[in-house]
Amino acid sequence: MRLRTAPVRKQPAENMIPLINIVFLILIFFLVASALRPFSDREVRLAESAETKSPGAGTRMAVLRRDGSIYVAGAQISEAELLSRFAAWATDDPGRGITLVADRDMEAPALIAVVTSANAAGIADVKLLTRKAR
Repeated sequence: MRLRTAPVRKQPAENMIPLINIVFLILIFFLVASALRPFSDREVRLAESAETKSPGAGTRMAVLRRDGSIYVAGAQISEAELLSRFAAWATDDPGRGITLVADRDMEAPALIAVVTSANAAGIADVKLLTRKAR
């Protein structure tokens, strides 16, 4: 008597494409969500105001910390370098303004000096980034 052997069924291969799609969607979400923050300096506490507006993408920014240090594009620069940067920005695109991200505990004369130097370089539109008061 000859017995028939049952055909061996192959297990279907797991389809990894949906998992890869989900991982890429999550990656894109986090990239977009992290780009919404206008600056990344955690040591700066913004002043509060009743009305706030986002500076928008591509805005030229200078971060002014409480201790008087100045950062542009994540790198610390001196006041002389900031003045030369203002002059370069003014000649590059005179109608485009700048946004200052200043710590709320920064000395007012230092902030006024930065705004005055920006105006002297030819930048008329100087904005101060604030956060909405609660």
